[in-house]
Amino acid sequence: MRLPVFAFLAFLPCLAAQEAAVPKVDAKAQLEEAKKLLKETAPGVYDLNGIQITAATRELRIPCSILHQKLPIEYALVHETGEKVHETILQTTVKPIQVQLALLLANYQPATKGILDKLDPKEERPYQDKDTEPATPGANRLHIRCEWKVGDKTHNVPLSDFIQNIDERKTPPDLDTWIFNGSRIDAEGFVAEITGSIISTYVDRTAIINSPAKGNHRDDLWISMPANIPAEETKVTLIITPAK
Repeated sequence: MRLPVFAFLAFLPCLAAQEAAVPKVDAKAQLEEAKKLLKETAPGVYDLNGIQITAATRELRIPCSILHQKLPIEYALVHETGEKVHETILQTTVKPIQVQLALLLANYQPATKGILDKLDPKEERPYQDKDTEPATPGANRLHIRCEWKVGDKTHNVPLSDFIQNIDERKTPPDLDTWIFNGSRIDAEGFVAEITGSIISTYVDRTAIINSPAKGNHRDDLWISMPANIPAEETKVTLIITPAK
């Protein structure tokens, strides 16, 4: 299976459909620059500024590090210079636009379907847009794990193990999947590139990936699970695969 390098072109229509504003920053130029970083390192295996993409399995491996062990969170992963570094567990040096491009190259399809499936009808909708669906059902659903080493031992756990519900003090059972909604483009450009928001636990349509867990509309519901999180500054690989 060859990686569809041309898939990055799908990024622009997706953004145009989300926002009609004329950007000050040329998103196409940003994508072209990101595309230049793509290298084949082995048959069917590619590197995009540190992101490893395996075409046959659609697995992405993103280099990260633990920023905070114990804190209230709205995000699981942000760029190291992002606006939300004070409320995230993980940070990365990889640019958000490169994360989005890698997802597209691995044939994931951005769509908001699934983010608000568990929202109580009595609650105010966190965003006003009508939900979008991927052309291939389920193609926006991700499974995310974290891998790190302590000495010779390799640990590999679901990203959800790092998160708990402050009301129940346990990992949410419905975080076995995450939603690749894709960030927006507005008058300033590709928004995730500006904010640094990559994976959000609290609904944020400008982040690239969102949580579908019940209560995701609340910004006060999520805190880290310190007992499950390795020491701050520990190097962690975030592993994304298709959700079953």
